[in-house]
Amino acid sequence: MTIVEYALVSGRTPDWIIDGGHWGNNDANMKLIGTGVEGSIPEGTITYTLEELQTRQLAIHAQEPRKKQPVQADSATVTDDEVKAEIKEWVDARS
Repeated sequence: MTIVEYALVSGRTPDWIIDGGHWGNNDANMKLIGTGVEGSIPEGTITYTLEELQTRQLAIHAQEPRKKQPVQADSATVTDDEVKAEIKEWVDARS
């Protein structure tokens, strides 16, 4: 499995993504995380190890802190350790 960062193409997930739509950022250049089809991932595509993906998500979380589910006005913020654990669980489920 290769973890990749990608953008939608004309509003659709690229064909080379087999499990997409995860861990998006919310800036003007929306990028999502997914897993790519081995041998079909375009050159130049950003790929991540577990640790690199955790670092990416912690950086996003620092700018846009996520709330614990279910999200309500008084929901606590997810901790950095919880962010890392969620990413590890996601990666482990796909390994």
